[in-house]
Amino acid sequence: MSEYREAGSNGTLDDHAYPERGVHCAIGALAVILMVAIQYEINEVITGLVGVVLIAWSFWSSARRNRALAAHAGETETAETVTA
Repeated sequence: MSEYREAGSNGTLDDHAYPERGVHCAIGALAVILMVAIQYEINEVITGLVGVVLIAWSFWSSARRNRALAAHAGETETAETVTA
């Protein structure tokens, strides 16, 4: 993730771990599609959907990770209160 944060940032994108990687993968996939499009005709819908799917997948993966971390933190917190 990006190391730089704006002052007063509400942390919306900082709470997600993978969107930046998803965007980079989408850009790479689109570059490959453009190179393939030199030789073969590729529909614009396919090109657009590839980018959208990769970015959506990264947000979904981040949401799953955040839920797993929250569940793990809740289990740890519960275990600490029981032993205390």
